[in-house]
Amino acid sequence: MKTTLSERDGNTVKLAVEVSSEELQEAFTARLRQLGREVRLPGFRPGKAPLTMVRQRVGDEVILVDAVEEAMPAWFAKAAAELGLQPVDRPEIKLDGEDQIPELDKPLGFTASVTVMPEVVLGEYKGVEAAKEPSDAKDEEVDSQMDRLRNEFAELRPVSGRPAQTGDFVTVDFHATLDGETVEGLEATDFVFDLGGNRMFPDVEQQVMGMSTGEEKTFPFAVPEGFPDDLGGKTVDFSIALKEVKEKVLPPLTDLWVSEISEFPTLLELRQEIRSKISVGKANSSDQLFKARAIKAAADNATMELPEVVVREQAQEMLADFVRSIESQGGSLQGYIEATGTSVEQMIEDMKPAANNNVRTSLVLDAVAKAEGIEATDEEVGTLVSQMAAATKADVKSLANRLRKGGRLEALKEQIARDKAADFIVSNAVAVAPEPEPEPADAAADEPTVPAAEPASAAGEAAELEEHS
Repeated sequence: MKTTLSERDGNTVKLAVEVSSEELQEAFTARLRQLGREVRLPGFRPGKAPLTMVRQRVGDEVILVDAVEEAMPAWFAKAAAELGLQPVDRPEIKLDGEDQIPELDKPLGFTASVTVMPEVVLGEYKGVEAAKEPSDAKDEEVDSQMDRLRNEFAELRPVSGRPAQTGDFVTVDFHATLDGETVEGLEATDFVFDLGGNRMFPDVEQQVMGMSTGEEKTFPFAVPEGFPDDLGGKTVDFSIALKEVKEKVLPPLTDLWVSEISEFPTLLELRQEIRSKISVGKANSSDQLFKARAIKAAADNATMELPEVVVREQAQEMLADFVRSIESQGGSLQGYIEATGTSVEQMIEDMKPAANNNVRTSLVLDAVAKAEGIEATDEEVGTLVSQMAAATKADVKSLANRLRKGGRLEALKEQIARDKAADFIVSNAVAVAPEPEPEPADAAADEPTVPAAEPASAAGEAAELEEHS
């Protein structure tokens, strides 16, 4: 087979291919043998008729046309591979001398126009700068963890001699009436909640504030919108009786308390352990975020023009992953559509920006791997297959054979090479300090200002960026 790249316009290429007469003969023979198993001739059992008789019965012209049609996908794939092209859509194929029937003893020529993956022009990818968050645990973070621990072991003690206040746990009976009738769903006995904990309606909490044990109160209450039985927005008479008030008493920060609730004999050692765990967690988060930022910087520096069909296919794959996720939780795509009022097409459109970034990053990592001669070794592939086999409790050799037959081994090699290219970018990246947070607005300004949105957390940003790597 002879293959040349005759034209290129952006991501659309045109191939000129010549199939040798020998390859054409092979395709003809393969089709004839297939017909020999299918065609029935009088006097012969199915599949036992001589091929010469089958050939006479069907005719060379019909056999050759069918043979070319069946062999064309493989010929095109071979031609594209010889030129190092990655088609992303169905090719448009035209035979040379389209009005003429192919001849067995002559080469067959055809042209194919197809959209391919774009050429990637790498920008700076070695030495890119990326912000890296500090990983040292702050004193206030350790204090916060200690406070959380103290709250877990806090004691609730009855209160006397003062009214209920924020932070107290109260036990109440309550009911509501509308036009003298009790409202179902707005009544309870011995209901416990913490004032300020958002377990009770805010308006009711405000009424309980300042009440004393044994006190009862009735007041008008506007039922929030969305309440069942069309009660939303209506005003009811809400009666509440405060039966008990308890306050949370935190344990003292002493060595004795620490030794009772942990494996550490002193408060200092417990704080050191908490500080160490916070630092490890922050370091992992910082490393992941730094990696995502470095890879994104390298991708942003590259130049390419992604075909729309590639982005859409990636978005469709993301949608398929999403569907599998909701189905694993007992849901369905149709149920999600009905609940959200969206459509499949709108979901695909919404996923396109992320899909664009995913494809772009993958192509940049492929280009970096090629530029740096990064490849997956047989040992690395074997290790990954062994890990997959262990995870699925499958036989390693059987899994490797299935992956090889399904063409998945090549995909594994590509992913390993991409991971190594990502590590290469990160190992050569330059860590810089994060930009300082903006200064708060001038509190002395006469006009009220709208506060700026809070900056995304490191973990949230890492998840967003990691999605693209």
